[in-house]
Amino acid sequence: MRKEYSPIPLELKDLSPDPFTQFGIWFSETEEQINANPSELSEANAMVLSTVSKDGTPSSRIVLLKSFSPDGFVFFTNYNSRKGEEITENKMVSLLFFWHNSMRQIRIEGPAEKISDLESDIYFNSRPRESQASSSLSLQSKTLDDKQKFDYDVNRLAASETPIKRPKNWGGYIIKPHYFEFWQGGVRRSHDRIIYSINTNSSQKQWNIKRLYP
Repeated sequence: MRKEYSPIPLELKDLSPDPFTQFGIWFSETEEQINANPSELSEANAMVLSTVSKDGTPSSRIVLLKSFSPDGFVFFTNYNSRKGEEITENKMVSLLFFWHNSMRQIRIEGPAEKISDLESDIYFNSRPRESQASSSLSLQSKTLDDKQKFDYDVNRLAASETPIKRPKNWGGYIIKPHYFEFWQGGVRRSHDRIIYSINTNSSQKQWNIKRLYP
């Protein structure tokens, strides 16, 4: 299966010198495309998170980006899940966004660390009660013998008037990138690949920008 991609090349002069700004531009353009075509089953904030265990085994899954800023990219999960345990063992992770309508993808690499309890509390309290109940009762990544009972318990807790507090083993991580790669599909397989990497020789945070072979 072959497909020709964008006939418009990605030029260095057209990109922001700041990768967070450039990410925001592409993210906004993707949201506009999805909003213009509501039948398209896509989520602009869906991203592949890859972690590595202490024995070097990689694992990937799709999670949802909840916020981003010059400080980094934030998502939420159970700290005792496989990804949480692997981040504890090896904080270096990678993110991958792929938006097929524009044939663009962005790779991001850097360390992950927990956000503050207050930030996690604020987000948890903004969630629907069904989501709060599920997060409160789930032993994520562990064996579940009775799905029907779990669903019943979640629904019962969600329907009750019992306050649902954020479990201590659930909260947010922020990935603080030191590497970005912006990829855009091109014609005749001449894809564009632009990387941003931190200049380690600078006392201030500066980004080196280079083009890679496709």
